[in-house]
Amino acid sequence: MADKTFDAVIVGGGNKALLLAMYLIKYGGMSVGIFERRHEIGGCLATEELSAPGFRGNTHANQIFPFYYAPVYRDFPEFWDYGARWEQHLCSDGFVFKDKENCLAIYSVKHDPTQERTAREIARFSQTDADLWVKLWNIYNSDDYQRMMVDMLFKPAEERMTGEVMERQAMVLPKMMELGWFPDTLTMNATALRAVQERFESQELQSCILRQAISSVMDINEPGYGMRALGMATVLPLIGFNRGGTHQIAHAAHQILTQSGCQFFTNQHVDKAIIENGRATGIRLADGSEVAARKIVVSTLSPSQLIFELIGEEHVDDILKRRVKLIQDTFGCLMWYQFAVHEAPKYKAEAFNPDIHETLWLGMQPDPDPIHQARECLYQKLRKFPPMEDYAPTVGCHSLVDPSFAPPGKHVVYNEQLAPAATTFTEKQWLEIKKRYADELITLWQDYAPNMTWDNVIGVDTNSAYDHRRMRNLGPNGTMAGIDRPPFQVEENRPTPELANHRTPIANLYATGGAWHIGSNAGSTEAYNCYRIIAKDLRLDKPWERAGKEDPDSLVEQMRLVQKRVQDSVRTKVQ
Repeated sequence: MADKTFDAVIVGGGNKALLLAMYLIKYGGMSVGIFERRHEIGGCLATEELSAPGFRGNTHANQIFPFYYAPVYRDFPEFWDYGARWEQHLCSDGFVFKDKENCLAIYSVKHDPTQERTAREIARFSQTDADLWVKLWNIYNSDDYQRMMVDMLFKPAEERMTGEVMERQAMVLPKMMELGWFPDTLTMNATALRAVQERFESQELQSCILRQAISSVMDINEPGYGMRALGMATVLPLIGFNRGGTHQIAHAAHQILTQSGCQFFTNQHVDKAIIENGRATGIRLADGSEVAARKIVVSTLSPSQLIFELIGEEHVDDILKRRVKLIQDTFGCLMWYQFAVHEAPKYKAEAFNPDIHETLWLGMQPDPDPIHQARECLYQKLRKFPPMEDYAPTVGCHSLVDPSFAPPGKHVVYNEQLAPAATTFTEKQWLEIKKRYADELITLWQDYAPNMTWDNVIGVDTNSAYDHRRMRNLGPNGTMAGIDRPPFQVEENRPTPELANHRTPIANLYATGGAWHIGSNAGSTEAYNCYRIIAKDLRLDKPWERAGKEDPDSLVEQMRLVQKRVQDSVRTKVQ
């Protein structure tokens, strides 16, 4: 006899689990129990005081985009007020270059809704690129493009292949052709590096776009990324963060779930799914206790954990087992440090553009040539750190915009840079590497911001790929994306074709998580799409079919409302 019983049992308590549970309770009418191995829920929605007391930093998810929670804002209006609040810096993206002590600033949509201000900065390097930038931004903001983007984000694989979706994609094609951007086979098969170099004139802008591609777990040397990389240009003005830290998003979900009767069980390691006659009927915990599921079990584990631990390979065919074993998961590994500092970095390039001081995602590079980033990717594939002249980290300072991140008058700064996979080195070696990298980063940072010396540092959190394995579904290599994003591991192939639609070989056992489409993000896509499949299979309530909430238009509206919130806050301050 089971020790506990729920309609739905969710294995794992990360952000995908929390958001899916919200839908299962409110729209599926289910009782839900969430079982999490760690001491708290939220997964990679994590914000901690680690660099020094009173200094808070995001230890995993950092970038937040206005489209991340579009369905959740629509279907749970209280989500924003409970803490899921998108925010932006003055400049959302940018790069500083050592050779000429200049920079390129990409202004945020909060402060530059038309992107004309950004275009003026780009024109300092290339008028051609500046003109193209405004045209691209206007296409991005068109209803046709927004609908296409919603389709690609918020429909599971089997729903993205319909004629209706393809018709909406076709509506965007004439707009792209006006720019001379016909998606020919050369562009589609090109590396990100080649495609961006072909379509944009200035290396400064090329570097901005390609660094965001790397942060989206794209190896810019790998063929097949051409069109995806070009699409990165349109998201640069949208890069934001969550006010108060990304863990506030987990708090918002927790508050909704607690009010809805969801039950949480932390420090609970799930050993196996209970499978009877090919159907999942519950889970067995490591302590031997059993939890029954009247309707469904949902895994938010990695594909490997799902197949070889939760299900057991005796229930899985040979092709799927081989495909899961061959999944690549070594590229999205990072050094992700937090520094508590007395004063925010003061960049030499501020003489070129003072606004670069307040940039959320700021790259640092010896010169504008993106070959530095390309070589960094090559070294990462070899499981090595690049030479110092090819370091191209991003840095930022949320406390410039949100004082809750640091004590009054102080700041907390962060960085992101590719690193070898966690399994490359031993635990002892990682301890030495983390010390060395901190010194290297401070040495490099001083070349761009002379005040970034150890005298300015109060404390540091040395967060590496090895440390990311605190989230077991990011193991064994510590990639922040769960799995890599080569062209054969995205969209309808993520994580494999058999699993892409969130169903598993076991009836009533579903799966989602960061290894599913779109992956490597803190958003709601994976949870929302999983609920769409469950709702279809079990004939549950579908909020997207309610009057006034139909996809894609209702989600386009939500994305625009989120941007309007932050833009209105600027206008209010001015008044």
